[in-house]
Amino acid sequence: MAKVLIHSLLFAPDSVSDAYLYTDLARELMKLGHEVTVLTTTPHYNVLPEVIEAQPLRPRCGTWLLESEVDGITVFHVRVPSKKPGVSTRTKTALRFHALSTWWALRGMNRHDIVISPSPPLSIGVVSWALSRIWRVPSVYLVQDVFPDGLILDGKITNKWII
Repeated sequence: MAKVLIHSLLFAPDSVSDAYLYTDLARELMKLGHEVTVLTTTPHYNVLPEVIEAQPLRPRCGTWLLESEVDGITVFHVRVPSKKPGVSTRTKTALRFHALSTWWALRGMNRHDIVISPSPPLSIGVVSWALSRIWRVPSVYLVQDVFPDGLILDGKITNKWII
């Protein structure tokens, strides 16, 4: 069976819908006999103490990378700050996650047979594509949670080709 890398901004023990969705996907892939590894962030959206207790994070590489396990799935967590409002903060968090997770995927992990990356952030697709090219494997980029309607109605996106 395949070695699958799920590269996602959210995963258990974060307690939000996307984290639940990709945790369930990882579990189902394991049930089908695939070897699944997850590369994600430290919990930073909806952190519930009882969930953290059930899936404790252990230091893996200095203070920036932690490791946990959920149902036999190895999960690597790149440390990011707690969710804070603001485009600047979220952009810095995404860039940090992209840089450190790419470094770890290439230096600390073995090659995988497929890379699965969901948005948000939209930029994660670039990292998924880069890893897939380096490893010469397919990547699956799942685009979701994209709502351009407000920007179009406000006149902030007017290019007909983009719309």
